[in-house]
Amino acid sequence: MTIRVALVDDHRLFREGLRALLGTQPDLCVVAEASDAREVPATVESSEPDVVVLDYQLKGIAGPSIVRDLIERNRNRRILVLSMHAEEDRIAQALAAGALGWASKEQAATELFGAIRTVASGKPYLAPSLSHFVFDDYVRIQRDGKSNSTPLAALTGREKEVFELVIRGLPNDTIAQTLTISRRTVETHRSRILHKLHAHSVADLMRFAARHGLLDA
Repeated sequence: MTIRVALVDDHRLFREGLRALLGTQPDLCVVAEASDAREVPATVESSEPDVVVLDYQLKGIAGPSIVRDLIERNRNRRILVLSMHAEEDRIAQALAAGALGWASKEQAATELFGAIRTVASGKPYLAPSLSHFVFDDYVRIQRDGKSNSTPLAALTGREKEVFELVIRGLPNDTIAQTLTISRRTVETHRSRILHKLHAHSVADLMRFAARHGLLDA
């Protein structure tokens, strides 16, 4: 089966190089190209690609707005954002807009081929060098349908109190004293919070809090 690909990037040399690389793969075929955001909708609709490989930034226009436009026109559109950037907020914005994957321009060609094939199959993709926390959180929201609920809805009242103190940077002993509970109980709550929020460290919790505007709270 041949995967039809549309390339959207405003750097001509990069686009031509990527087209040449994709041409080495018997199952990947470039059917359209665009360099200007204004060209994208018509180019994509006329070529009907299986995957749109989209540069995150096109001459001042951020990728999420283009992604949203393409998804509004066709909710089954499969989009792989390709970028030099790796900031979690950008990744989250692109995924929230409807992109199915995020790849880095620093990845090897073979990895990019795999990313395109993954997205073409309808599966989400994130470059392996990036933190998967924001991606896992996005997938959880899509799966559980909790996008309209509060970000801490899964936590109990006590867990929310511990979460607030953890993201303030307080150590377990101080949290225990503040809440008048044992250090062991604090550790249990922290473990449950990490599990429920699909996080792996306090750094992940900090990023979660920043992404949901909870740090000021």
